[in-house]
Amino acid sequence: MSEKICKTCNISYPDSAYFCKKCGSFLDADNYESKKAYERSEILMKRIVENLQKNPHYDILWSDVADMYMRKVEKLNNLLAVKELGADRQTLVFQKMHDFMELCMNHEFQIAFVGTIKTGKSTLINALLGKNYASMAVTPETAALTKFRRSERDYIKVTFYNPEEWRALWNSRTSAATDFEREYKELHAEEHKDKWVGHDRITKWVANNDIRDELVIWSSSKHPEHYFVKEIEVGISNLPDSFPNNVVFVDTPGLSDPVAYRSEITKEYIRKANAVIVCVDAQKIQKAEIETIASVFSFSSHNKDKVHIVATHWDKLNKPVKDWGDQKVFMKKRLVGPGFFDNEEMADKNILYAAAHIHNLCRDYYSIPDSEKVPVMQFAMNFYPPQISVKLMKEPDSMISEIQGLANIDAIQEAINGNLLANYETLLNQDIEQKYKDVMYQIRRHTEERRTSMGDLITTSMADEGEMQKRLKTEEANIAEIERCKQQLDALLKDVNKKTQSRLDRLMPILDELIQGVGSKQKANKNK
Repeated sequence: MSEKICKTCNISYPDSAYFCKKCGSFLDADNYESKKAYERSEILMKRIVENLQKNPHYDILWSDVADMYMRKVEKLNNLLAVKELGADRQTLVFQKMHDFMELCMNHEFQIAFVGTIKTGKSTLINALLGKNYASMAVTPETAALTKFRRSERDYIKVTFYNPEEWRALWNSRTSAATDFEREYKELHAEEHKDKWVGHDRITKWVANNDIRDELVIWSSSKHPEHYFVKEIEVGISNLPDSFPNNVVFVDTPGLSDPVAYRSEITKEYIRKANAVIVCVDAQKIQKAEIETIASVFSFSSHNKDKVHIVATHWDKLNKPVKDWGDQKVFMKKRLVGPGFFDNEEMADKNILYAAAHIHNLCRDYYSIPDSEKVPVMQFAMNFYPPQISVKLMKEPDSMISEIQGLANIDAIQEAINGNLLANYETLLNQDIEQKYKDVMYQIRRHTEERRTSMGDLITTSMADEGEMQKRLKTEEANIAEIERCKQQLDALLKDVNKKTQSRLDRLMPILDELIQGVGSKQKANKNK
């Protein structure tokens, strides 16, 4: 079998090869008189090889499957980074590759809590974490992504918007951002902007009991700093042993945030999340709430079982048990079928209710002032017969645990533990495989779109030898034809120049005589 040798690298290749894998040189250069026939493709291949060599592989140690996929996507990312082959960095194909590589490198199973403003996302997270870390103020508090995870030490990390991100956020204010603008002005936030926009990430080690107070500084609408915070990560040391190290709870800005940029962050996180818990207000599950849920499903279509719907504020219903029964029947009718849960069994399992605020008050019942116990009493009076409510006020020990159980947080915790946390590594691998398929689909689409307009290196590399030779000969013929036309044009221009000069040589004496004659007449007329 004949071989080809790369003159640059001295590496031998089979006769079917056209380019050196190490340096990108064209291996058939000796067969062509004109370098122009292959120069463009050779330059392109050299740039591809250079890109692949200067971007080494990032080893994924936790999963051999993820490492295999990572190698392939890294090469594709480097390949498409070449201008003639690639796409704009803002296009979907690069977004998909970035999301995939980030998932492989971070090895996090992220559970996003999403919903419209004031649906109790933060309160639910506090109930599941076992302590009130996130702010539950009456005004909307979650303006930045806030991540909660298990850690050996308690800490808070704060990441800030860069100038470009802040400009995009500020320019995305909607007509409903009146309160946002008013509070921004009242807090004199503009005076703090230059300090925090573009600021380096801050990491603070704190005591567990100080997490909430520290978090308030960076997330509360009462502090000007919170406007400029892009993301907060909270490490918690006293989470249950059943909470895996790589699982992250993500509290997101509301989907209906009057600052559209923040809502878009939430939508983007829904796409990235490995599981989503959608919070809707049990008191008003109507068209808008169904549309919110539908938007979440549209980003989680490949695994609908990882979407859980939690109707919050269950305790605020007039008749919690009966009213919720009616609400759930309505929700199952609307949320089973194309674009939603696959079947009624899945919907029944994944649609839950919660009274997280009541749960948290019962959990902390003996450490909170009497004024904060009022909602528990009101709930008991609404839920129980009068004699039971009286018993609660007289003997709270006998009733608090039962009321806490009615809040249904244990059922939600069981659903998260059973469906998600217990199988998070399997689910994570499934997500990686699905995201890899998404990447390959986008690359195939991109390749098809570029196939006819780019240098067609991909097509050339897959062509057989006969097609390659035919294409190169055609290019050589085109170059020869261009050269022949150029020579003919040069000869024509020379002939035109020669004839023009000859005519000028004949005309110049005549013009001189005419000029002299005109001059003589003008002189004679002047003398008269």
